[in-house]
Amino acid sequence: MSGASAARAGSKLKIFVSHGSGKDAEVVEALSVIKPELSERGYDVFVDVERLRVGEAWSPSLYEEMYLCDAAIVLLGPKTIEGSDWVRRESDVLMSRHFVRSLRTVLPCFLGTQDTSLARKRGFGALLTLQAELGQREKRPLPVGQLTQLIINWILDEFAPVAGPPGDGAFHAWTKRIAAFLRVARECDPSSLEDAAIALCCSKYDRMHMRASIGAELFLTHMLFRAGEQVRENGNTELPASIAALRPSLGAGQLSHVVAELLPSWADPDVASNFAPPHPPEEGHAPCLILLRAYGNWAAEQHIARALCNEPGSFSHRSLAAHGDIPLDESSPYEELMDSCVSALQEVFEMPPEMGLLPGMVGPRRRRDYLIINARGHDFEDIAHVVNELHDKYSWLVIIVVCPDALPEEKILEDLNLSHATLLAISAQLERDAFSFKQTLHSVMGMAS
Repeated sequence: MSGASAARAGSKLKIFVSHGSGKDAEVVEALSVIKPELSERGYDVFVDVERLRVGEAWSPSLYEEMYLCDAAIVLLGPKTIEGSDWVRRESDVLMSRHFVRSLRTVLPCFLGTQDTSLARKRGFGALLTLQAELGQREKRPLPVGQLTQLIINWILDEFAPVAGPPGDGAFHAWTKRIAAFLRVARECDPSSLEDAAIALCCSKYDRMHMRASIGAELFLTHMLFRAGEQVRENGNTELPASIAALRPSLGAGQLSHVVAELLPSWADPDVASNFAPPHPPEEGHAPCLILLRAYGNWAAEQHIARALCNEPGSFSHRSLAAHGDIPLDESSPYEELMDSCVSALQEVFEMPPEMGLLPGMVGPRRRRDYLIINARGHDFEDIAHVVNELHDKYSWLVIIVVCPDALPEEKILEDLNLSHATLLAISAQLERDAFSFKQTLHSVMGMAS
C-alpha cells in the first residue's frame, strides 16, 4: 500500500496544499503557520515539494494525493503566478474535482498581490472565480486585501478539529472503476484518451494531461462526470460524443459498463444525498420516506445510484409500475398494492418466493434496501396506509413514492401520518433531458455492438 493509500485507510482527513515552493515570502509565511496548526487539529497535511515533480511525468504519489485529498489549499504569490506551471497544473486537477463535487473545499489564497490580470492570463481563472464567490458569501467571507495573517486565520477557521474518521471514499472508488476501463482503452490506442478529451471540447491545456503517464485516466474521468452534469445545467452535453470516441478502443461489454457508470452523473448530488439516509437508521428517527415529483421510476433509480456512487452491491431495489388494469379478483386497491409491495420486497430482501417474508428472517444488512412505488392510478390514502404498515415491519427500508402529478399538501401528509416525508421535485424539462441523454448513450452502445 502506498503512502497516500495508507493515509486514506487511517482516521485523518487529508489536506493537500499547493504552493510555489519558496518563491514568495508571503506564501512561505502562510505555509509555516497553516501546516503545523492543521496537523495539531488532527488533519493529515500533505505539502507538495520539488522532489515529487520529476521531469514532465508527474509523480504517482502527487496524483494520488490530489485525488485522495478531502480538501485543498492553493497558496499563490506573484512569483508563483508568473513562474510556476506546476501549481497551475495542480489547481486544474483540484478544480476539476471541485466542479464534480468530489472535492467540496478548495481554498484559493492570493498573497502579496491584488493584480488578477496576470493570474487570469496564466490560467488561474477558475480559482479567481472561486475566490470571488468566497469573498461574497454571508458567513466568514474571504478577507478583502492582502494581509497575510488575516488570510491565514480565515483558512484555519475553515477547518474544525477532526471529530471522527473520514468518509469511505466511495466517489473515489467510483472514478477508479471508470478509470480502469479508460486504461484499457489507452493500452489499445495511446491516442484514445486525447480523442475523448477533444470530443468533450476540452481546452488544449486540459488535453495535455491526457499525455501524462500517471493520472490521465482519473483526470479524464472527472471531465466525463463534469460533462454529465451539464445535462442538468443546460440540457446539452458532449459526453456521448466522448464515449463514441472511445468506442474503437473498448469492447461492447466494456463500453456498456462505462455508460452504466456515467449515466447517473446528470443527477444533482445534493438532491441525491436525500436518497442515502443514515444506515442503519438512527435510533429515534422516523423511517425514510421520499416523495419525489417525477414522471418515471427511472429518475428515482438514478438518484439512488448517484447517492451511493453506483457502488456494486451497495443497494437492492425494486420498482412498482403505475396502477394498471382493474384486478380480476375481488381484492381491494389497498390489498392489491400491499400484495404487490410484499412480492417486490421478497426480491429486495432476496427471499425465496415460497418462503415468504417470515418474521425474524428479514433484518437490516450492509446493503441498503429500497422500494419505489409509482403513485399514478393509486389512491394516496392507500399508499399512505401501505407505507406506514411496511415501515412498522421494516423500519430500515427506504420507500420512494414517485408522484407524476403533484406532491401532496402538508395538511394531507399530516393527516395520513406522513409528515416526516422528504419532499423533492425534478423538473419535467430535466427529466426529459436526462432521458434523452440515456437514449443517446444507449445508441452509442448500439453502434459498438
